[in-house]
Amino acid sequence: MLRRTPSLFKPFPILETERLILRRLQQTDLRDVFEYASNENISRQVLWDAHQSLRESQRFLDYTFERYRRGEMAPFAIEHKTDRKMIGTIDFAWWERGNGTVEIGFALSEKYWGLGLIPEAARAMHQFAFEKMGVTRIEARCFAENSQSIRVLEKMGMTYEGTLRQRLLVKGERRNVHMYSILHQEWKQQEQIY
Repeated sequence: MLRRTPSLFKPFPILETERLILRRLQQTDLRDVFEYASNENISRQVLWDAHQSLRESQRFLDYTFERYRRGEMAPFAIEHKTDRKMIGTIDFAWWERGNGTVEIGFALSEKYWGLGLIPEAARAMHQFAFEKMGVTRIEARCFAENSQSIRVLEKMGMTYEGTLRQRLLVKGERRNVHMYSILHQEWKQQEQIY
């Protein structure tokens, strides 16, 4: 008889930082999702196309709600406490349990760029991954020319590991990808500083 492992994502966790709440997406977030997901400056740096309509943003929400229902990993909404607004998402794109590795990804409304919000959200996600999921390594990738994400990944305490040349075919173009990571022991050392 097989036993199911209890899901870490059912109920879906809520993480909190000084300025942010990381929570489930909600139907009331639809316009906020569309606001950042329709921005070409954001979609240029991710794998998905800019949303052209609220219907596309609704499909993303429906997909995410189904993942919540099944107790699977799914995006966390990033809610700005002061503005009481959903300003982006952060998530674990995949989890290799056997290797103790997870990949983190994020998208943030352009209005909130440069405020240190993604590194702040990532610290909470790192803690969850290392302490609750039991991973040894967190990875992140970004396009090689994306200098803003490179700075963010460095502020997240991640180490550049190399360039995966022509790794992805995105929107008809071969793209080089930079690989970053942080290991559990590195994270513990960084947390002692904070």
